[in-house]
Amino acid sequence: MLFSEMNKPTTGSTGGKIIHFSFLLLLFYMTGVCAQDSTFSKSEYVPDLDVILKVKTEYDLDNYLMRFEVRNGRFGLKGKINNYMSYKIELDLSDEGKMKMLDAYVRLTPLKNLDIYLGQRKIPFSTDYMRNPAENIFANRSFLAKYINDGMRDIGFYIDYKFDLGIPVDILLGAVNGTGNNNPQWIEKPNLVSRVVIGPETGFRAVGNLYYGEAEYRDHLALFGGELRYTNGKIFVESEYISRSWTDTLDGRVHDDGLYLHSYYNFILTGKMVKMISPTARWDYMGDIMYNKRIDANRLTLGVNVGFEPKQFYSEIRVNYENYLKSSLPIHTDKLTLEFIARF
Repeated sequence: MLFSEMNKPTTGSTGGKIIHFSFLLLLFYMTGVCAQDSTFSKSEYVPDLDVILKVKTEYDLDNYLMRFEVRNGRFGLKGKINNYMSYKIELDLSDEGKMKMLDAYVRLTPLKNLDIYLGQRKIPFSTDYMRNPAENIFANRSFLAKYINDGMRDIGFYIDYKFDLGIPVDILLGAVNGTGNNNPQWIEKPNLVSRVVIGPETGFRAVGNLYYGEAEYRDHLALFGGELRYTNGKIFVESEYISRSWTDTLDGRVHDDGLYLHSYYNFILTGKMVKMISPTARWDYMGDIMYNKRIDANRLTLGVNVGFEPKQFYSEIRVNYENYLKSSLPIHTDKLTLEFIARF
């Protein structure tokens, strides 16, 4: 049950539609840049175009096979209408070979530190899941992001409030359809999500996540997650645990666990070409450890990221080695991966 998708996202379109949408996106961006209206006279109101290209080649060490892949070709547009309202729209022309509409929301900021979102976005549950493809740290996502949280992009309403009690606190509450990506079905009641972040961006930080509701073939779906992180700008250490359970009409109550611990260290260089070298390491597992002592997959990932920009995750080459200590599925094999990341 662990590998079944929570929701089936709406996929696919013809090549003509892809080109049409890309043209409209570019036209909208250029219109914003060239606008002469006084509303857009300040640079902060000019739309920002965010593009992420993630391409890689993998070698299967168990079956002596290889493949090339365009993992992501993501376009995003975000900006401000005024001091109270902003927006974001994003699509991926190649998310594992499929076109998907991703973020599409409007944000209202009526008061300082208070944000209200209405639209589609990743459900704010799990920091690793919320990272964009360039910020994933590794070539392949963690088990939590790929399997436990898969399908948790939805249309909904969120209230996010930040305040300071000697340390920063960020509280988010939300309600979503529970029907998945770009799928606005009628529902009797929404699924609920909450997220609490305690701590600064630099230093120690703790996060708690809750999600409860219904999904297709899953009643009383409940997820709980806890995170701990430390970073000082060079060293980064993060761990996260997620427990997921639901009632299946055939199998009764089903439970999954997921856990990861990953880290990197940034060696800052002053060379003309290479600006940063970051050794990376991750251990993650998934299964039903709490109740049935079952491990579906247990993996160690070692790698190095080579950065060509002072700012991390914008221009990188990544080399990863994945060693599966245990796996119940044949799709999980030891791999070597070479990945190029370009973001602008």
